[in-house]
Amino acid sequence: MTSQHRKRTSLLALGASLLTALSLAIGAPAHAAGEWQDGSSQSDTILDCTTGLPATGVTANTGWWSPTGQVPKVGEPFLLHGYIGLVGFPCSSGVAVLPELLFDETAFGYPDEPVKWGINDIDDPTPTFTTDPVELTRGPNGGIAIATVGGQAITLERGEIFEFQVPVVALRALKGTATPAPSCSERTAGTRPCPVATSGDHLQVAFKVGGHGGNKSFVTPYVPLFAAGPAGGGGGGGTVAKAPSSTSAKFKVSARKAGRATVTVQASPAPTGRVVIRDLARKGRVVAHGTLTAGQHGVLKLKVAKLGKGKHRLVAEYAGSAAVGASSSAIRKIRLK
Repeated sequence: MTSQHRKRTSLLALGASLLTALSLAIGAPAHAAGEWQDGSSQSDTILDCTTGLPATGVTANTGWWSPTGQVPKVGEPFLLHGYIGLVGFPCSSGVAVLPELLFDETAFGYPDEPVKWGINDIDDPTPTFTTDPVELTRGPNGGIAIATVGGQAITLERGEIFEFQVPVVALRALKGTATPAPSCSERTAGTRPCPVATSGDHLQVAFKVGGHGGNKSFVTPYVPLFAAGPAGGGGGGGTVAKAPSSTSAKFKVSARKAGRATVTVQASPAPTGRVVIRDLARKGRVVAHGTLTAGQHGVLKLKVAKLGKGKHRLVAEYAGSAAVGASSSAIRKIRLK
């Protein structure tokens, strides 16, 4: 089928072949022990530049993958991913894309593994991915946005696909379809994603799109997430008292080059889980992030992005774990020249 993707057949046949290729292009990575578990896809509509008729513009999907081929257990790493391709023929040269992950962030930790991403041709049978740095920051809907370094959107030309893979671990049982799905009218209409608070154990990826004449501001696929609770744990349905924690941070930062920070989380048992450093003077931009493991005994050293000139308000946030509660450091006010 992929040999036909570039032929000028009817618009309907072309769109169907491209959509199929979009699913197949990343459906089975070479290293996968299991299969990608994809959720609902979503597309927008453009006026085809060659025919003037309505046609699919971008189409997107999201999903998860477990290296065991089974539903991951609490504490086992697995991948969240999303992808979007420009399959139509807009009159513009391409589309600007800003993906934003929306989910219950308190339910996840982040292993010390890089985000993988790539931009490939939709019909490429061997897509490539990189671990080159991306910028993780707060998106327009309060989720985790993935942008190029400098905070810029990703640009796709017609026939290209962008995919990312984010490693995570569940800190509690996840029940997926047994919880409310993100079925709000705003998501369907493409004006915004559904609120995380009303979307249960689901991942939404709100792709902010523009510049290609589409009829939606956000194309937002979603997928239910599952994680098995610890044996004998009753599936995580009860409320578990968590140990308190306290967080402090020391910073050595610069306007022109990367800096460093040492974050200390005090708790018993030893704290594990995600730590982020935000610049509250820059709309909460994430300037550093990492994951505490038990062997680090609550001390995490992080590389901090260059901050730029001006005032900054830095805070370290520990997300907590299944056993330890979340906490934040005091805000450090800094002016850089």
